[in-house]
Amino acid sequence: MKVSFKFDKDVGFISDDGKYDVKIKNSIVGNDQYHSPTELLMLAMGACSSDDVLNILKKMRKDVKNYRCEVTAEKRDTDPKMLKFGEIHYIFDGEVDPDSVKKAINLSLEKYCSVSLTVKNAGIPVSYYYTINGKDYR
Repeated sequence: MKVSFKFDKDVGFISDDGKYDVKIKNSIVGNDQYHSPTELLMLAMGACSSDDVLNILKKMRKDVKNYRCEVTAEKRDTDPKMLKFGEIHYIFDGEVDPDSVKKAINLSLEKYCSVSLTVKNAGIPVSYYYTINGKDYR
């Protein structure tokens, strides 16, 4: 696995590894229309776990009609400004039951999602909750 990027004076960083361009905010340019590296880590954690969860639910033959994921985190005030915590909110619409969703999420966060496990192994707590058809479960 390999990625690469270059500095752009108007954007910050732009990936240049032959795939779709990823534009990344940096502290020199400070372009707020692009995600920061920490926000990209949060997106990666949510996407990695969501991929696991949706695949597990598919194997369980659960009918997910719509899905959304929100990841919340807070950074420390002092350098290095690492994350204090991460919280993933999984949002489902469809014919899915709370027990199946909880099982899928736990399998992802404890066994399969390499990004969230990397974050947890760095000592950053990762919690979650989920919503099914408008009802929250913690």
